[in-house]
Amino acid sequence: MKTLLAIREREYDWVRQAFPSIHPLLLPLCNKPFTEFLIDFAILAGSSEIRLLSDGPLGEVKEYCENGNRWGVQLSYATLHAEDSFQDLIDKNRKFCGDDRIMIISGFSFISYDKHQGYANIMSLMPAETCASCSSGSITIFGNTETPSTNRPVLPLTILPLDNVGSYYRISLETLENGSARYVLPGYGNEPGCAIGRNVVISKTAEIRKPVSIGNNVQILSGAVIGPSAVIGSNVIIDKESTVKSGIILDNTYIGEHLEVTGRIASGNMLTDPRSGASIAMEDPHLMTGIKAGGKSGTAGRKTVHAVAAAILISMQLFPFLLLFPLLKLQGSWSSGTTTCQGDSSGKSFSMPTSEITGTGLAVSLAAAISLDRLPMLLRVVTGQLAIIGSAPIIVSDRTTSFPAGNPGYRPAVFSYAEAEDWPVNGSDAAIVERFYAMHSTPVKDIGMTIKALLNKLYEKNAA
Repeated sequence: MKTLLAIREREYDWVRQAFPSIHPLLLPLCNKPFTEFLIDFAILAGSSEIRLLSDGPLGEVKEYCENGNRWGVQLSYATLHAEDSFQDLIDKNRKFCGDDRIMIISGFSFISYDKHQGYANIMSLMPAETCASCSSGSITIFGNTETPSTNRPVLPLTILPLDNVGSYYRISLETLENGSARYVLPGYGNEPGCAIGRNVVISKTAEIRKPVSIGNNVQILSGAVIGPSAVIGSNVIIDKESTVKSGIILDNTYIGEHLEVTGRIASGNMLTDPRSGASIAMEDPHLMTGIKAGGKSGTAGRKTVHAVAAAILISMQLFPFLLLFPLLKLQGSWSSGTTTCQGDSSGKSFSMPTSEITGTGLAVSLAAAISLDRLPMLLRVVTGQLAIIGSAPIIVSDRTTSFPAGNPGYRPAVFSYAEAEDWPVNGSDAAIVERFYAMHSTPVKDIGMTIKALLNKLYEKNAA
C-alpha cells in the first residue's frame, strides 16, 4: 500500500494566524511535528511509499523530513489544487500510485492511534471506502482489498479535528498525559510521563512535576516549577522562580523571572488563552519574548565582527593612552593586574588583565570618560577570549564551579549589556538584561550596544 497525505492551506490557516513563526505542517504536538505523526501512522498501516501533497509552500517540511530515510520509507512531495477531488489526486499522481492500494489521509486533523495495534493487517482487510473521518479530515482507501474478507474490520483509532487553538491545546495535553504508550514521542527518560531532550540543563532547585515533555537545548533555572502537564519546546529558557503548569511553551521562547504560565500557550512574546483564542503581546521583553536560534556560524561571525570593532576602538584609544598613561602612572592613578575569569564554556577559564583608574584631576576624568581602562581587555577581544560586549566577566571561585549551567547565554566581555542599557551594573536586574540580550542580540546590534556603553561612560563622567 501507498499513502497520499493531502493537506490544503485553507485547512491550517488558523495556525499561521496563531503561530506565524511555525510552518503549520511542522506544528509540534508534545515536541513532535504534526506531519511526523501522519508518517508514523502511514508506516504502521503498511505503507512503504508516502507522498505529501499541498497547495502551500513545502520548503521547510522538505528540509525537516527530507526523503523519508529516517523512517525507512520513500517520501516525496507534489502540489495539489484546493478543489481537487480524491480521484483527481490519484489521477495526477498516477505514476506514484501505479496499481497499488492507496490510502488518502486528507485534511488537517490528528489521528489518535495506538502503535501496538496491527494496522497493516487491518488495512489489508479494509474495503475501498472512507473508514474514518471527522469535521476536518478523513482516511479513505482506494483499490481492492489485499485479503478478501466477509467481515468489515473495526479500525481502532479516532480522528480529531485540529481546527483552532483550543483543539491544538487539548490534543497536545491529551497526547502528553496518555500518549507515551500510544505514540513514539521524542526525548529520553527512565520515568513514565517525563521525556527530556538533548542538552537540557535543570537547576538543582527547579522542580519537575510529571507529566512533562521537554525539548532540546533548554535551560530551567533555579526555583522554576515545570508541570504537571507542561510541554516545553526546544531552545527555551525558563528563568528563575517561574511556573509552567497545564501550559505549552513553543520553541525559541524566553520566560522571564517570576512569571506564571498556567493553562496558556506561550510563543515568542505572545501569550494565548486556548479557551477563548485571545492572545496578548507581552510588552516587556524581559518577561517573555522570542529567542533567535544560534549556531556555530553565528558564533564565528560574531567573533569576527567583535574583533574588527575592538581593533578600531584600540586604534582610537592608542594615542590618548600613550599620552595619558605615563601621567596617570606617575600620579599613582593607574593600577593594573590580572584575574582568572570563567570562559564561555564549562570548565574553561582564562587570565584576564584588569585596570583601574582612581583619583581626581583632568587626566583621570578624561581617561575614565573614554574608557581607557578597558584597553588591555580589548586586546583579548582580538584573540577571541572576550567579546566586546556581553556579560560582565565572572571571577572564578568555589561558587562558580558549576558554571555555565545557571548562566545561559553567558559571554564574558569588555562591556556588559547592562552598562549599555544603563541599568544597575550589579544585581539581579543586570543579570536579566544580560540574559535577554545574550539571546536576542546580533553582531550588528552588538556594535550599537557597544557605542551606547561608551556614551554612557562618557556622559557619566561629564555629569560627575
